Amino acid sequence: MYDALRDVLYGGEFSVVERFEIPGRAASYAPIPRFLFDSRTGVCLVRQFNHRENPLWSHQARALEEIGHGSNVVVSNGTASGKSLVFRSFAFHKTLLDLQSRILVFYPLKALAADQLRGWREMARSLGLDEAYISRIDGSVPDKERDDVLRKARIVMMTPDVCHAWLMSRLSAPVVKGFVQALTTIIMDEAHTLEGVFGSNFAFLIRRLIAARNLLLQKETETPPLQFVAATATIKEPGPYLKRITGEKFSVVGHESDGAPRHKRLVAHVACPPGEEVVVAKTLHDRVLANGREGGFITFLDSRRGVEGLAIASGMKQETSGVNRLLSDANVLPYRAGYATEDRRQIEQRLQSGSLQRVVSTSALELGIDIPHLRVGFNIGVPETRKGYRQRLGRIGRNGP
Repeated sequence: MYDALRDVLYGGEFSVVERFEIPGRAASYAPIPRFLFDSRTGVCLVRQFNHRENPLWSHQARALEEIGHGSNVVVSNGTASGKSLVFRSFAFHKTLLDLQSRILVFYPLKALAADQLRGWREMARSLGLDEAYISRIDGSVPDKERDDVLRKARIVMMTPDVCHAWLMSRLSAPVVKGFVQALTTIIMDEAHTLEGVFGSNFAFLIRRLIAARNLLLQKETETPPLQFVAATATIKEPGPYLKRITGEKFSVVGHESDGAPRHKRLVAHVACPPGEEVVVAKTLHDRVLANGREGGFITFLDSRRGVEGLAIASGMKQETSGVNRLLSDANVLPYRAGYATEDRRQIEQRLQSGSLQRVVSTSALELGIDIPHLRVGFNIGVPETRKGYRQRLGRIGRNGP
């Protein structure tokens, strides 16, 4: 598929006004920090969960070393560079070593939290832990089940809105009070989304959470500080940025220490007459579908109606809808906000398994969800921000050029 599109773009049929290659690179490794061998299990959590022969890339080892020393750390490396392994390993290590500790993990979107929960629970199972060891609370979890999550889970995933509207409004409830008192670590994934009004509101939320914890622990002889761990691929100055968000100083593990391998990527800017972008994209889709034999593609289009239209034009059966559409033999499926949770989850699962290899999406698939087989990506129009462009670029080339 990569070769098919490269031949089309170099063949002179389209007006390619700019093209360049981002070279690949080999992985670089570093030893596992010694503190990770000290957990109650008697094994190294990273080695048990991560099946590479050389378990840690250099930036992962450096980040875990900093976290092990008690620092607040932001891991600011590219997409698919194993940032999740860093904070998951520490979270399980911390909760197994300190049987009273609780960890709060913030994800900005429900869909992202649901996807990431699978990875967390896979790691829990590899350690012989019950599935309830980690759970999530968001708008899709009924109120009557939330207290039970706080009682049973050692690691709790939340969206900021449910933490603000539900948790912080119930600080007098014994189960909430006990959870906040036991908090030792706050993890913030996709931290670059904490910008604008959303970022300001989150900054106030964090300060209220710290104040509530300090108030509840004021009778303790010594109140241990909360430790923060953040992960992002697209913050220009992550240290000062996270300090503004939390009020705390952060050690930065940045792109200069990124040890993850990278496959070669070809980037091309294809010009076309105004209003003809979707027509050109449809032509490129047809060429890739006709000539591509391995891998998949994703197309980003900042219009819900445009996403549906291009998916239909490129191979989706127009007469199918809802769950029936997911079970059809369509070549291409759309993905956007507004679908039923079950429909969206089925599309995500098919993408991750490889049974669906072609998708047209709004920005809803920019974040986090791991689709390893994608080889070609299209942007119709120019993304609104450089951050968005880099996120979209990062969806491609995880397992091949």
